[in-house]
Amino acid sequence: LELDEIIKRYNYLIVTEDVEVTRPLKATYNMQYMRPNTKGRSFAFWFNSFINFYISCKILISFNPDLIITTGSYTAVPICLLAKLFRKKIVWILTYARINTREKSASIIYPFSDLFIVQWEEEKKLYPRAKYVGGIY
Repeated sequence: LELDEIIKRYNYLIVTEDVEVTRPLKATYNMQYMRPNTKGRSFAFWFNSFINFYISCKILISFNPDLIITTGSYTAVPICLLAKLFRKKIVWILTYARINTREKSASIIYPFSDLFIVQWEEEKKLYPRAKYVGGIY
């Protein structure tokens, strides 16, 4: 949402988890929801992951974005992997909260991303191909 001024100039779609904190955003933004993450790697995790791949495919076909910009999370993995199959560009912005450790979802998408942005200089050690831009806030 820190990119609010930029995204509103374009035909955009925000895809995020369907949780209580994100539902009010639908009144202001063009939103679509995915199934939320579950704790651990239970049956619910794998079931939601499968459903999110399906939702991601529907989004990519119907919305047909040129570019995916993501700050990551477990829900970003399916849409980014499918986006690469659809020959779409991926920009990953690593969270400002991450400084000295790798993020699981970021590590999966890092090799496929077209631009990988970090907000701390120290993160370049973990993601050498990343572009350091400072804090996006």
